Amino acid sequence: MQLFEDLIPKIGNYDIKIFKPWLYRVAKNHCLQLLRKGNKEISLDYTINIMESDEFLHLLSEEDNPEEQLKVLHICLEKLPEEQRTSITRFFLEEMSYADIAEQTGLTLNNVKSYIQNGKRNLKICIKKQTL
Repeated sequence: MQLFEDLIPKIGNYDIKIFKPWLYRVAKNHCLQLLRKGNKEISLDYTINIMESDEFLHLLSEEDNPEEQLKVLHICLEKLPEEQRTSITRFFLEEMSYADIAEQTGLTLNNVKSYIQNGKRNLKICIKKQTL
């Protein structure tokens, strides 16, 4: 909605030959700008994304308070091998795609997928041990 509010006063400034592709391109660019702005500010609540996934919710006892759960998660993340920790962090916390992670780290796409899968498994094992 914000896009159209910004666009209507400026629409006369553009030389639009075919409206539909032009509108698509403007909307796409606007969304990309919002995503880029959003990536600059990483919330401190980012670890909640991992904690709320079904794979990890059942591992943490209901008696644990959120601070304790975050502490356990942080400890377990630190114990992961570097490649797994980096891949898990970028995928879940920074919400990057497999391809983006592969491009930034220089790893192959299949390696990134493996590191994420193995990292999730290792996190699950570590959390189980920590909460017993």
